[in-house]
Amino acid sequence: MLLKAIEHRWGYDFQDYARASIKRRIKNSMIRHRINHISEMIPRVLHEPGFFQDVVSDFSITVTEMFRDPHVWSVLRQKVFPVLRTWPYFKIWHAACATGEEAYSMAILLDEAGLLERSIIYATDFNDHALKTARDGIYSLQALRKASDSYLKAGGQYSLSRYYTAHDDYARIIPRLRKSIVWSNHNLVLDRVFGEMNLILCRNVLIYFTQPLQNRVLELFCSSLTRGGFLCLGSKESLSFSSVNDCYDPVALKDRIYRRMRCDHLHPADFLQGHQPAVTNTALSRPSKAFGAWAIGCSWGGIDALHKLLPTLPADFPLPVLITIHVGSGSEGSMAEVLQQGCVLPVKEAEAGERICPGTIYVAPYNHHLLVTENGEVGLSEDILNQNARPSINVMFESVAEVWRERAIATLLTGANGDGLDGLVKIKEMGGYVVVQDPLEAEAPAMPQAAISQMTPDRVLSLSRMVGVVKSRANIFATINYDN
Repeated sequence: MLLKAIEHRWGYDFQDYARASIKRRIKNSMIRHRINHISEMIPRVLHEPGFFQDVVSDFSITVTEMFRDPHVWSVLRQKVFPVLRTWPYFKIWHAACATGEEAYSMAILLDEAGLLERSIIYATDFNDHALKTARDGIYSLQALRKASDSYLKAGGQYSLSRYYTAHDDYARIIPRLRKSIVWSNHNLVLDRVFGEMNLILCRNVLIYFTQPLQNRVLELFCSSLTRGGFLCLGSKESLSFSSVNDCYDPVALKDRIYRRMRCDHLHPADFLQGHQPAVTNTALSRPSKAFGAWAIGCSWGGIDALHKLLPTLPADFPLPVLITIHVGSGSEGSMAEVLQQGCVLPVKEAEAGERICPGTIYVAPYNHHLLVTENGEVGLSEDILNQNARPSINVMFESVAEVWRERAIATLLTGANGDGLDGLVKIKEMGGYVVVQDPLEAEAPAMPQAAISQMTPDRVLSLSRMVGVVKSRANIFATINYDN
């Protein structure tokens, strides 16, 4: 009802945002405004413009920084810029640009490549407050100094300080760069084709959309790109599960850079007339048929615990396994490869939008919350930290509880902080099954001990007994007809 009220009064449609993510953002807004029930927000959204603007700002994803993922910028400079150079002029669209750091990063690299004068850079977002920050080009001096290292790794030729003027505790992008970008309000959910672009960047936005909306937006990009144009997505996003996958050739698959070589079945006129092209892969719209899920959370000592637990999973294990493990800063890399050692089941880093299948182990990516959509697909989020953690065990458990309810199994292993307890409580409230590692064998017993002392787990088990108990429980799920 709240989302309907927002659409009816203000024209913003958030109903196809990933439900688990939007619920977390509504909860954050409720805490800030000291609201106890979602229903209390509805009259305020309808009648208080200031309140609405504040709420909609919570829905907007503004996590960004200058030269974020510098290796991606290096690949753009090496593989995309040479093609842009062959055109007499070209257009670039930074979709969902948030506070604009990414657009300025592009302008800087184009300037150093001698291409800025031949380009038109468009940067759009639906959040007017974020756009104002972007237009002003005023950022934390500390943040820009921190970005200097990423700038050099991206192939920067000078010092980043060349492109801003420093003040007491803030810095402002130089006027020449600010004037090189056209800032505009554009809503990816509702608005239409945005010109004929040679390069579109939309990074770390699609992870917050449901699969149908992801397809809608990707088809919009396809129709907005000239033939031979490039698309750059976020590191945890992919075309693999989309309706436009066959339209592109990979340029740098690891860096999520693609080139549109086909797409004749989509035409800009379709979007100008309000037509939404159908999802070509009908399997995308079918709900998951998994009989449940096993969600595992751990922190300190978790890798050793998982190395003992996961290899005991048999090839016929009937559930998908979702894992959130806390890792320290600077640990970005493939945790899936580490955990695959000795496992019969495939272990993979979770990708936004992929269908969750039984017999597969999904690991939360570095610095991303792992969630589950209502259709049993992977959702990822860069939302605020929970219990000082991202990825957060609580976030994963709560999401699993809402999707699988009594078919959810949650396990808390070794760890030294408070993450996971609230999620276990949610699992129990929804009728799920809670298993906690025996604190006596945990390398860091604080996490499982807190669960035992503050709630009543269904079982407290050693790692050696855990898989047998969970599989027996999963076999019960398989005998129940949940379709009715």
